[in-house]
Amino acid sequence: MTSSVLAGLGHVMRSRDPSVEQRRARRDLVDMVSHVTVRGRTHGVRVINISPFGLMCRSEDALTQGERLTIWLPVLQDYTAEIRWSEDHRAGMEFAEPIEPRIYDALLGLIPPRQTAW
Repeated sequence: MTSSVLAGLGHVMRSRDPSVEQRRARRDLVDMVSHVTVRGRTHGVRVINISPFGLMCRSEDALTQGERLTIWLPVLQDYTAEIRWSEDHRAGMEFAEPIEPRIYDALLGLIPPRQTAW
């Protein structure tokens, strides 16, 4: 194979390497107790990290991949999101609409930062 063919496959090799960061935005480590509302029921969650595009949280209740819900966030109140993955009492969700930078900065100013990663 020529080097031009291999150069075109770099994205494939990166996508299979779990150590490569592939997120759209940096995650901010936070420690915030909140709640989600899904199927008419409210569940407590602890937000672990957040970005303008989504967040990861922990919950004792099962949150199912593909479900749409609202999560309470400072400034935004009940914000619509979808569960993208769920595993071992953790869930990752993507917001229906990204949070605008000005609002995101205000939101972060109201959430306690986490000192260590999970």
